[in-house]
Amino acid sequence: MSNCTGSRGFRVAHDGDVLPTTRGKVPWADASRKVKVDFLPNYVHAMFIVRTVAITIFFLWLMIDGIVVARHATGKVENRDRFSLMVIVAGNLIAWFVAVSLAYGAVGALHSIALQIAGVVVMGIGIGVRSIAIAQLGRFHTPNVAVRRDHQLMESGMYRSVRHPSYLGALIAFFGFSVALGNWLSIIVVMVITPAIYLYRIREEEAALAAAFGDDYRAYCRRTKRLIPGLY
Repeated sequence: MSNCTGSRGFRVAHDGDVLPTTRGKVPWADASRKVKVDFLPNYVHAMFIVRTVAITIFFLWLMIDGIVVARHATGKVENRDRFSLMVIVAGNLIAWFVAVSLAYGAVGALHSIALQIAGVVVMGIGIGVRSIAIAQLGRFHTPNVAVRRDHQLMESGMYRSVRHPSYLGALIAFFGFSVALGNWLSIIVVMVITPAIYLYRIREEEAALAAAFGDDYRAYCRRTKRLIPGLY
């Protein structure tokens, strides 16, 4: 006798046993859906962890960096800052706040833990570059645009190739941080606002140094690039 299926969804076997049927269901469909449902919360949780680590490292670094740089603030006589410090502080705070806020939204999400981890690594490289540049310039690295009475042009170390390696390091760190947040919108906000801020700061700083050192500084500018060795 051949197998046949009854009207109530039962299959009749050769020996007369009655077995229930699945009515066209694929046996592994439920398991596949379960894997997807279980994977999604784990994936989102992993993204959240990487983002939290990046935010913690970033703001801890900002605090330490601020303390180190603030020690070299100059007096009014040497101060040549034309609101660039205020622009940097306010602009960066706005960029970071908006970027972090956008990172927790669904719109623009990268959905790539690998990219986020790469962002943390890039951020670490930027922090390293800035820290070395600050250490090389020493007390001449001030939070405000200033020319000290005994100021000297630094033309060794990182300053042999670029005039503002500490700003280069900061921008690299900001880019890495925005990628680690895991959102395209965060990257756009940070990388539109912060470069514009630092370019304004660079213009003010170079004008002050040119006024103080004249032809020596202009010759130094001809031998070096502003931020990126060999390019800009």
